[in-house]
Amino acid sequence: MRFFLFLTIVFSSLWACQFQHAAEKPSVSDEKMARIMADLAIADAATNGIAGYDKDSLVQVYYRQVFELHGITMEEHEKNLHIYANNSDQMKALLEKAAALVDTSKWQ
Repeated sequence: MRFFLFLTIVFSSLWACQFQHAAEKPSVSDEKMARIMADLAIADAATNGIAGYDKDSLVQVYYRQVFELHGITMEEHEKNLHIYANNSDQMKALLEKAAALVDTSKWQ
């Protein structure tokens, strides 16, 4: 009987957690998230020709500056990215917005 009660509690907890996770909303808007992703892509491109320890250090500095510029922590960004990744349509739209922001053909 205790085993049945234990299983019931475990499955109820897992079931409840699943609904809490599904209802979770990102703490930043789609537009802001796209701008952050675009800035991170630019930071990666800026370190493209560098290798080794110097590149790793410089990428960390650039990423920290991007997060400070947008008023978000890396942990918050990763959490939001995970939330967006759970919805493939929303993530695709977000990536398209970020790519449009980085598109250099419009600058010429």
